[in-house]
Amino acid sequence: MAWRILFERTRVRLWPREVPSHPPAPRLTPQQDWLRRLDRARDLLEQTRSVLLRRGWVSGAWFAVDDVTGVRPLTAGQASRLLHSAARPGAAPGARPGSQEAAGCLVGTMLQLVEDQDTTPSTADAWACVDELYEALHERMGHRSTPVGRVFSHDQRRSHLRALTAWNDEPGRRFEEVLDLVDRAISRTIVGACSPG
Repeated sequence: MAWRILFERTRVRLWPREVPSHPPAPRLTPQQDWLRRLDRARDLLEQTRSVLLRRGWVSGAWFAVDDVTGVRPLTAGQASRLLHSAARPGAAPGARPGSQEAAGCLVGTMLQLVEDQDTTPSTADAWACVDELYEALHERMGHRSTPVGRVFSHDQRRSHLRALTAWNDEPGRRFEEVLDLVDRAISRTIVGACSPG
């Protein structure tokens, strides 16, 4: 046994094990970071469109639940509980973000995706989507929009969020118009990524 210990110590001194080198990840250039942010925003917009098609869209509330009494809009407090109950085991059907019964407005659906632990979007991705949706809304109304991927101040983003929510809840708003706006925002991110400048 002593010989084995001596042999192992000698082997380690003469032929040390190679430690794998893990070089740090290369830093992104500003252009690469901009493209990454556009890609993440486009991904969240595409997920939002998919969820809207699958679960449905509501106007006049951030969320609505389809239960035994029919489709009913949720109050702000109920919507908040909906977003924060994903981790709670045994939550009632229609109360978790992953539930098929929870339909949302345009902004509410994005919030569900950000808060859902099974998806990867971040809050920063949602704000980038709000910017692109707002600019797509401007283009849709015939106005000139800002360049793709522009980062707005927090106050401007909150204003954009209110404008999108008001647009979503306008009487007579149709689901097709909401999908068209999302498609326009997706197109903005694709065209912007193809022609960086």
